[in-house]
Amino acid sequence: AQTSAQESAMPLLIEDITEPRREDQAFAFHFLPEAQFKSFGSKDIQPLLDKWGFGPDMVMCTFRVEQQVQPEEMQVMLEAFFRDRQVLGVLQHMTGLRIFSPEKLRVVWEKMGTKVTSMSFFNKFQECGAIGKTGHIRGRLEEDWDGVMLHNLIQEAILVDESELYDAFSQQDRREFLFRIFSHLVFGGASNQWEDYFKVTKEVYKDLLSVRRSDTGDVEVVSTVASIRSLGEGGRLFPKESPLNFCYVILDPLVRHLRVWYFGWKPIW
Repeated sequence: AQTSAQESAMPLLIEDITEPRREDQAFAFHFLPEAQFKSFGSKDIQPLLDKWGFGPDMVMCTFRVEQQVQPEEMQVMLEAFFRDRQVLGVLQHMTGLRIFSPEKLRVVWEKMGTKVTSMSFFNKFQECGAIGKTGHIRGRLEEDWDGVMLHNLIQEAILVDESELYDAFSQQDRREFLFRIFSHLVFGGASNQWEDYFKVTKEVYKDLLSVRRSDTGDVEVVSTVASIRSLGEGGRLFPKESPLNFCYVILDPLVRHLRVWYFGWKPIW
């Protein structure tokens, strides 16, 4: 459902702990170690991710959920997912996520928008002057903004709400998963090559989301994207607090795959 600008100022955080849990609704999960990605781990894209500082701290992996997941069951499914022994065995090995008390686990998540599917969405960066006509990202004086180093005007447009560039993207734009992917990548490094960020964003988006043609012939995303914000008192999502951290669980209902995209920031020193 579309929300007004006023309503969309607050992110939709979901923590469904008042609704009684259906004990009979069991979800089983299996890790799919053979699942491959065209971005993560590929010879074209992985060197860029490494250069931007993601390296081994960024993880993409795929699980299968054995039951159909209805939209209203996302909360129950996510909590079953983060309590599942096989899932935890994989995630606690590959990421900085830790579960201490499964019985206290409460997943707080935000549903990401998936309406934007065209990369022309990012033309707004050129329109606001963050990118020059040649495609070069315009630099700026380095500044520490809430623990994040700013190097260029794209980073300013994404993060600095006091900047006039910030208004290039609405609050609704900022909840689009395509915007989030690009934002995470552009804070990874100090590259000024717009084409690199553009290329990697496109490949990550295609890796993580599933699309189909609607009856009208338009491309529509069928995946549900959950941005995981907290595990409550039951665990720790990231090794260290940072605005650069992220964790997404993406449900593809057609093949019942769950794709996890995770990055836990670690200081260099």
